Amino acid sequence: MTAHETADLLASEFPELAAELHAPTMLHSVYRQLDCFAAFTRRALREDHLAVLRHCFAVADSLLRHADRYLAHAIENVYLHGLHLDGSTAHLHLAHQLMPQQLYQAYCHPHTTMLP
Repeated sequence: MTAHETADLLASEFPELAAELHAPTMLHSVYRQLDCFAAFTRRALREDHLAVLRHCFAVADSLLRHADRYLAHAIENVYLHGLHLDGSTAHLHLAHQLMPQQLYQAYCHPHTTMLP
């Protein structure tokens, strides 16, 4: 899936993000798009919009299931990291309850290390 396809998919699922995702600085960077999507997801979490949050997680899970290695790494390292879930019991419970299985496994599995 290309960066343009990712932007189109996210914009179709979340029309309020369409203008931002299709901006020239964003359109060719899947990392920027996923950062934008993570910020949108954080807002839903902060504002207790659980239906929107569940939809965000479902879309992220779908992206992850259909991703090539490049996109999968971007989802794991940009989107999931960008959620800023603090590891508290409340956030862990929320992630477990609302995230589809594959996304939750990716969330729980450490993907990066600071050591070589």
